[in-house]
Amino acid sequence: MTPRRPDAESLLGAVASALTACEAAGIAVKLKHGIVTSREGYVLPAGDQWVARTRAYTEFTPVPGSDDDD
Repeated sequence: MTPRRPDAESLLGAVASALTACEAAGIAVKLKHGIVTSREGYVLPAGDQWVARTRAYTEFTPVPGSDDDD
């Protein structure tokens, strides 16, 4: 059996808490092809991190210093 990394329990617990909070707020969350989907938006992998996007795949809040004209 492979030992767990020390932070696995707290990180996975945070994911569970976030999903529970979404459900409690009336945001029905589903998992589809490795992406978290809802009527409000998505959470999907982008390179080495997870990002939240609107239904149109735009950022909810633009990253400071980013420019859409690039």
